[in-house]
Amino acid sequence: MTMEDRNRIWTTGNINHGFFGDNLQQQPLPLQRLQTPGNLSLLSAPIRANGSGNGNATANGHGQNSATESANGKQLPYEPIPPNLIGIQSNKECIRTAASLIYAMDEQTDPCEDFYQFTCGRWANEHPRPDSVTSNDWFRERQAHIMRVVREFLRSNITKSEPEAVGKAKTMYRACMDTKLLDKRDLEPLINYLLRFGLPVLPSALNLTLGTGSKYATEAANVKYNWLQTIVSIKQHLTMDLIIGFDVFPDPFNRTINRIALGTPETDSAFPFNNDDSHKMLRKIHRKTIFMQNSDDEDDSEEDRESEEEEAAKQTSTGMTAYLHYVRKVIEKYLLYLDPNVNQEEATLGITELVKQGVRVARKVHELKEEAENMTKPSKNPADDIVYITLQDLQNQTDKNIAPKTLPIWVSYMELILKGTRHAGNIQMTQNLTIITSQADITYLQNIVEYLDDIPASHIESYLFLSTIEELVLHTSSSMRLLHSEYMRVAIGTEGSTPRSLYCANGVNSLLGMAVSYVLADADFTKEKLPKVERMLSDIRRSFDRLVKSTSWMDAATKRKTIQKSAEMKSFIGFPPWLRNGSVLNAYYEGAEVNASTHLENLMVFVHWQMMNKLNEMDKPEPIGWATSPSNVNAFHTFQSNAITVPIAILQYPFYDLGLEALNYGSIGTILGHELTHGFDDSGRRFDRAGNMVEWWSNRTIDEYVNRTECFVEQYSRYHLADIDEYIDGELTLGENIADNGGMREAFYAYRLYVKEVGRERSKLPGLEHYSHEQLFFISFGNLWCETYTPAASRYALSDSHCPGQMRLRGVLSNSEEFARTFKCARGTPMNPDQPKCRIW
Repeated sequence: MTMEDRNRIWTTGNINHGFFGDNLQQQPLPLQRLQTPGNLSLLSAPIRANGSGNGNATANGHGQNSATESANGKQLPYEPIPPNLIGIQSNKECIRTAASLIYAMDEQTDPCEDFYQFTCGRWANEHPRPDSVTSNDWFRERQAHIMRVVREFLRSNITKSEPEAVGKAKTMYRACMDTKLLDKRDLEPLINYLLRFGLPVLPSALNLTLGTGSKYATEAANVKYNWLQTIVSIKQHLTMDLIIGFDVFPDPFNRTINRIALGTPETDSAFPFNNDDSHKMLRKIHRKTIFMQNSDDEDDSEEDRESEEEEAAKQTSTGMTAYLHYVRKVIEKYLLYLDPNVNQEEATLGITELVKQGVRVARKVHELKEEAENMTKPSKNPADDIVYITLQDLQNQTDKNIAPKTLPIWVSYMELILKGTRHAGNIQMTQNLTIITSQADITYLQNIVEYLDDIPASHIESYLFLSTIEELVLHTSSSMRLLHSEYMRVAIGTEGSTPRSLYCANGVNSLLGMAVSYVLADADFTKEKLPKVERMLSDIRRSFDRLVKSTSWMDAATKRKTIQKSAEMKSFIGFPPWLRNGSVLNAYYEGAEVNASTHLENLMVFVHWQMMNKLNEMDKPEPIGWATSPSNVNAFHTFQSNAITVPIAILQYPFYDLGLEALNYGSIGTILGHELTHGFDDSGRRFDRAGNMVEWWSNRTIDEYVNRTECFVEQYSRYHLADIDEYIDGELTLGENIADNGGMREAFYAYRLYVKEVGRERSKLPGLEHYSHEQLFFISFGNLWCETYTPAASRYALSDSHCPGQMRLRGVLSNSEEFARTFKCARGTPMNPDQPKCRIW
C-alpha cells in the first residue's frame, strides 16, 4: 500500500469522494482533512434461495427474510403502511417536482424490468449534456445553479457592510476575469514563479541562449539549480507533489496527534481550477502517455510490449498525440516570449530533447510507484501496513544502494519544508522526527533516490520544469488557454468551454468557499429548514439503530458499540453558525491577501497560505468541523471526526423541498443514510466513535461482516458498461455500495417512523396520483441517479469508488425486498432477481 493508496483509505487531501464523488472540487479547509471510504477517498458466488423468504442462511450468511418477519416468525420493528389515496397536492413544490419527475420518466417501461429506464428514460432529453463537460447529472446541474448564484454575488460591488473576507473573494474574481490584463502580463508571472522555485528560465536540455535583447537574458544565465530545494519550494507554494509525496494528517491510531507522512507523490492538481472531472481525465491520459511513450529507450520497442499495453496504446493514442502536441506548442510560445528572435531550428531540437527527458523521468516515477505497490501486497487490515520510522532510519534505508556522495536528503528536506514556519530551526524536532509511511512507500523512496542519484541533474530539471509549466500556464494568456482548450477537445471530446465567468466563480469558490457561502447563509434556514433536516437525520439514526438491533450476525457487545458510535456521530448541516459573523469570517482568512491585478499570484498566495497554516499547526490536534464549504452540492463523512457534513447547497431541489416527505426521504433522506452508513462500511468500521483506527468489533462479528461484503463485491462486479465493454470493479466500489444500500433502507424505514409518529401524508402528486407514497419514495430515489455520459467519461468512471448512477440504482433496488414488495415485482424479474439479496444492515 503506497502513501497515495493509504490516503484514499483513511485520509483524503481533497474533497473528491463524498456522496456523489468527483463533481466540482473544493480545496480542503485549513487543517481539515476528510475521511472518505475506499477512496472516499475508496466474492463468493451467491447461493440460490427460494422466493418465499424461508430464512435459510446462505453460504455467505445471507438469509432471504422479509423486512417485517424473520425466519422464526419474530416480528421486526416495522409494520408496512398501506398506501393513502386521498387528495392532490397543489403547492408549488409538488407541482415542480411532479413536472420534473413526469418529464424524466418513461412510464411505458415496467419498473420491475428496468427501474432506471422507468425513472430516468427521458431525463437526457430534458437535461442535455453541456458541450463543455463529458457527463451530466442532477449534482452537476444544481452545482451549476449554485455557481450562477455565486457568480452574481461576486460580480456585485464590494461594500463596507460586508465582511472583508467577502471583499477578498470579489477581488479574486475580478482579477480572474480581467483577461486583458492577463494577456498584457502574458507569461511574466509564470516566469517569476519559475525563478522563485529555483528553476532555470531556460532548462539546459533546450541548449539555447537568449539574445542580449531579451529581458530575461541575465536570469537565464545566472540560475543555480538544486532539485531538492525546488521540489520543496513547489510543495510549499503549489502543494504539488513532485518526486516525493509529503502530507500532514492525524495519526490514524490517535487523532489528537498529527503526523508527517512521506512516500509516493499524489497526482491531484494544486489548483482547484485544474481539479474538475475534465482535468482529472486529462491527467489520467497524461499518465498513460508517460507510461506508453516510447522515448528512445532500446528496451521499449513495439515488439516487446505485451498485448494489453498494445490495446491500451490504441485506446489512448489520440490523447497521447494531443498531449505531446500541446506541450510542444506551449514551450514554443514560451520561448518566443523569452526571445522573439530565438533560432527556430535549434528551438525545435531543444524542445524535443526537453520533452524526451521530462517524459522519461515522469515515466520512471510512475513505474517505481507501480513496482512498489506490486511488490508489497496490501494487508487485509490497513492498520498492518502503517510504518512509523525516524528520519535517520529512513535515511539508512534509502542509502542502502547509493554512493556515499548523496546528501542526507530527508533531514534536509524536512528543514527546507519547515522553513518559514514557527517550527523552522527546531533541529532537535527535525532530527528526532518520527514520520508515518508504509513499506511500499519506503520501497518507492529507496528506488527513487537510487534512480535520481544515477541520472543527470538536467533530466530532473526537465521534469520539474515541464510539470510546473503545465500547472501554471493555464492561468496566463488567452493564447495559452486556447491551446489547452484544443487539447481537451481532442483528448476527451469536449466541444465547448465553460464561460470564463463561471470558471472564475468556481475557482474562487474552491479557494474561499466560506467567504463565498456568505451569500447562501440565510437566517431563515436556521429557523425553518434546519429543524426539519435534523428531525429527518434523527429518524434515520433511529432506523439504523433498529436495523442493527435486529441483525442476527452481530454479538450484543458489538451492537451496543455500533449504536453508541451512531449516537455520537456529529452532524454539520447547512452552514456554520459563525458564517454570518463578519469578524469570525475575517479571522478565518486572516493572512491571505489578494490584488485585483495579479490573478496567478492570488491563487499562489491562497494555496501557500493553506500550506503554511497546515505546517504551523501540525503540532496541535486537528479541529473537528466542516469537511467542505456550504456551497458544495455534495455530502461527506469524515472517519476521524466521526462526523457527516451536509452543506446548504445540497438542501435544494431536487434533493429537498420536494413537496412531500415521501419524496424528501427518498432523496435527501437516502443521502443522509448513505453518509451515516459510511461510518460502518468496510473502511469506516475500522474507526471507533472517537475517530481512531482500532478493532472495536469482536472477531466473530468482523468475520460475519466480511462474509456479507463478499456478496456486494460479487454482485457489482457482474455489472457491465456496454458503451465501453467494461465491468464495474466490485472491490473498488465496495464502500460506496455498502453506503448506498444501507442508506436507502435506513431512509425507507425512517419514513415509516415519520408516518407512524406524524401521520400518513394525505396529498398526492398531480399527474402521479396512481402511485402510493412508498412508490414515490423509490421514484424520488431513482431520480437522483439520472445522468448522461460520454464513453470517455464512462471509462474514467471505472477508476472512481462510486459506480455510475444507473448501476448504483440497479444494485440497491435489486437488493431491496421493500422495493420489490412496493412495486409488486415477481421473483425472477430483473429488479427482483432470483439470487440472494446482499445486505449488511
